[in-house]
Amino acid sequence: MPSYTVVWEIDLDAHDHTDAARRALAIQRDPRSWATCFAVHGTASTVHVDLSPDDPDPSGPGTPALTLAA
Repeated sequence: MPSYTVVWEIDLDAHDHTDAARRALAIQRDPRSWATCFAVHGTASTVHVDLSPDDPDPSGPGTPALTLAA
């Protein structure tokens, strides 16, 4: 099984590094969050994966949107 590095990135304002991390974590854990876009780095390429917020179970039968990173 190949290895991947999966990155979720967000820009936000915060008082310091710890505050920024706490704010990001709160967004990830919010069940109403749309934090579903990831950059997935593989050995040969990087792909942007959007696991649609319209599907309550992103690992389910829906097809995620994939785009090759520049």
